[in-house]
Amino acid sequence: MKLSIIIVNYNVRYFLEQAIRAALKAGQNLESEIIVVDNASADGSKEMVESSFPTIQYIYLDQNLGFSKANNAGIKAAKGEYVLLLNPDTVVAEDAFERSVKFLDDNPQAGGLGVHMIDGSGTFLPESKRGLPTPSAAFYKIFGFSRLFPNSKKFGKYHLGYLDEHKTHEVEILSGAYMMMRSSALDKAGLLDETFFMYGEDIDLSYRLIKAGYKNYYFPESKIIHYKGESTKKGSVNYVFVFYRAMLIFAKKHFEKSQASLFGLLINSAIYFRAFLALISRFFGRIWQMLFDGILAYAVFLSAAAWYEKIADKNFDLPFVSTSLLGYTAIILLVLLYSNVYDQHFRLFRLFRGWLFAFLALLGVYALLPEAYRFSRAVLLIGSTASLCTGVVWRFVLHSVNRELFSIEKNNAARTIVVGNSQSLHDVSTFLHRHSIAPSFSAGILDEDKTHYPIGYLGNTEQLHRAALDFGINDVIFDTRAIENAKMIALMNRLKDASVHFKMAVGDPLFLIGSQEAIGPDDVLSLGELRELNPQSIKRLKRTFDVILTLALIPFTPILVMIVDEKIGVLLNLKNVLLGRCTWVGYDPRGMHRALPEMSVGITYPMMNVILPNNTYDQMVKENLLYLKRYNPFTDLSILIKHIHSLGSAPSNEAKHR
Repeated sequence: MKLSIIIVNYNVRYFLEQAIRAALKAGQNLESEIIVVDNASADGSKEMVESSFPTIQYIYLDQNLGFSKANNAGIKAAKGEYVLLLNPDTVVAEDAFERSVKFLDDNPQAGGLGVHMIDGSGTFLPESKRGLPTPSAAFYKIFGFSRLFPNSKKFGKYHLGYLDEHKTHEVEILSGAYMMMRSSALDKAGLLDETFFMYGEDIDLSYRLIKAGYKNYYFPESKIIHYKGESTKKGSVNYVFVFYRAMLIFAKKHFEKSQASLFGLLINSAIYFRAFLALISRFFGRIWQMLFDGILAYAVFLSAAAWYEKIADKNFDLPFVSTSLLGYTAIILLVLLYSNVYDQHFRLFRLFRGWLFAFLALLGVYALLPEAYRFSRAVLLIGSTASLCTGVVWRFVLHSVNRELFSIEKNNAARTIVVGNSQSLHDVSTFLHRHSIAPSFSAGILDEDKTHYPIGYLGNTEQLHRAALDFGINDVIFDTRAIENAKMIALMNRLKDASVHFKMAVGDPLFLIGSQEAIGPDDVLSLGELRELNPQSIKRLKRTFDVILTLALIPFTPILVMIVDEKIGVLLNLKNVLLGRCTWVGYDPRGMHRALPEMSVGITYPMMNVILPNNTYDQMVKENLLYLKRYNPFTDLSILIKHIHSLGSAPSNEAKHR
């Protein structure tokens, strides 16, 4: 046996299927085997592998043992001269295995090999080649110097940014996403250290291969797509802790005591520094636009008052004017907040709608003020109009300078190109329609040159880049049944600067995968319906309703205790709802689904106390979606009145996502 491919899976069923399909193609000219080790997935991965790939070796573990233990189980079962650790969220080119094996055959001093990796947007992944995380290299990475100076030999040691990504290099550290090693080298260096649950084990094993007398290489002639983070949330505070703790284990194991102590100090500092930054980012990431709008609006109101005072020969030198303008600004920000202006996907019409409502609210407040406090309607009109203009201007300026920092969403509908054969456009369009996804523009690109192209097709893959730019395309979908992975990787790399999202149509029946996204053929929830939702707005309204209602109920607690079934429970629920630990009305626990937006656990739900048969899961999922689509606070109020006796019930925290 020449090559054993080991894939560790944890709840990424569709990515696993694509990875297996790609690995089977890449290994067809080699004597190879695929071993899937499953860390107790509960998403249908087991059934998929057993039905679609009955010939591959499948090891199902009863619990999640982590990356190292699962890979070791696969290595122990492997028979190959070479062992490849391959992530499930990868797609390998058809010639990737053959090229890698040939390089190792030609270089007997090589113990391990890593390859050229791109992410789901076609961008080269710097972790394809890495240096040893010494205290200095770790310091430069942790505190951002490596990002500022990626090509520096001093500051860029962690990702070896000064080495040409298109040339083969001897490196120290390989990525566990694609890590091909000699079995004989593993016999000397040992298996993965099971002290590492996730992250750091590839660094440790790479270093032990070098200490065993072998060399590690970055080999760019083999290319793969690595979606990254499908099993983990890379931006979470928990990820920061787990990753840097893994670095600490490595330092204690391999560095001298003085070096390890210094490294430990750096790592512990980094953990709390990055966690602090994550928390600050999470907080200010939601309110910085509001703060900016507030400062500008207040400044504009003050300027408008001063200007109009001179033009109209008025006297606004009153003690309450600046305070009143501050109050007007607060009203504007509150209206804009509830007009969804500050939600994740900014749309210009929300800003105009919000300012219109804000102006009407200001006029209403102004009309209710005592005569002595109505100092100028003109200032309201001029200030509101000028504030709207400044709000539009700063957003467009920031968008033009850095679209990642601030993006303006023009519309909901995607503009899509499907790359494949003459059947691909029809098949993918049918799939999208079935999932309620309706692109505003859809066309095809053939993977062959023709004199005359079918209706709906723009040309061949040579014209893909130009077509994406000319037609304002934001989604490119590759039909992997009709185009080779190697060509798809090359096209993605060529389009990496075109600001498009890449997806792959895979299998029969068809399913769709992309970065952080997988749509199955029989998914109960359609992606189109989910995209129409604005979870931030719903959560904000629900939280406002919960707080107002709880404060209104507290004075009537003695009466409430007499009405509800669980006396003590209602007191606990009043406290927990006020603290945001739960909500008065939530999802029906019988219809939980992983694709539903995350919401606080509910005390009641729409069909509470209705006994249903066990086979109604799909219907209950749709009922939960319908609850979100039709949400308004009055709906929650009617549900609470209907189930008032259950307000002392324990929250439905036994619900599990499927």
